[in-house]
Amino acid sequence: MTQPRAFVMYHPARDVAALATHGQSWQGESLEENIALCPLQTIEPVLLAHLPRSGKIVESGCGLGRWVFYLRAKGYDIVGIDLADDALQAARAYDPSVPVLRDDVLNSSFPAGSFDAAISLGVVEHFEEGPQGALAELRRLLRPGGILCISVPTQNLIRRVATNPMKTLYRWLRTSRGETFVFEEYRFTRKQFSGLLREGGFEIITMVPDDFRAPKNIGLVVDFPFLRHRSEKWRLNPAGDLLRSLTALCSPWWTCAGTLWVCRKSG
Repeated sequence: MTQPRAFVMYHPARDVAALATHGQSWQGESLEENIALCPLQTIEPVLLAHLPRSGKIVESGCGLGRWVFYLRAKGYDIVGIDLADDALQAARAYDPSVPVLRDDVLNSSFPAGSFDAAISLGVVEHFEEGPQGALAELRRLLRPGGILCISVPTQNLIRRVATNPMKTLYRWLRTSRGETFVFEEYRFTRKQFSGLLREGGFEIITMVPDDFRAPKNIGLVVDFPFLRHRSEKWRLNPAGDLLRSLTALCSPWWTCAGTLWVCRKSG
């Protein structure tokens, strides 16, 4: 399987070993805090508009299961799967009745066509061989015409102009001093990932920016530590708020953390 052409993010091996990266953004938050973030995310109304009210839904790579808890509270029939035992244990301790199962997003135990819709939020970019295997499994799980809601990190304008060169220079400086870096994730342009979805057998219905609504933020908070609020997670300091406000006047795509695609299984 060929690697997708996208910007590759690397992180120090010591951080990955300590679970400081690889999508563990829920670390350090209670489940209540995690669930409370759902209605603050720009993708929330899009999910509610496109997910079937009467169908079965799977979240592939659910982590703590915040979207599973949130959507079930709104009446959706959803189950979550993940391989992160600590996250699953925390979810079960919070509410043992909510179905969060230990299962592989690349090769799940569910029969083909088990679900009317699937969610995958910030998961498939973490496979170094590329997202195609995860996309194939998501397609297998969906019934004909099933809905896929999937998000990945986006190559926004700020990342192209500033973040990518800074990250590349930082890694070069650290590796020249003997530090080891390992693969973390791909960051795709909207065109790149749209192409992968079409090649994977999906018809794109819509795509929208994925971030938190102000005053919270994901994109700038993740990319620029010096713009983070000192005490509040997912908040920017005054300089960060000013930058976010100015770029928002032009386009939400300039700083958004990711893109959500809503697709339909084709064929």
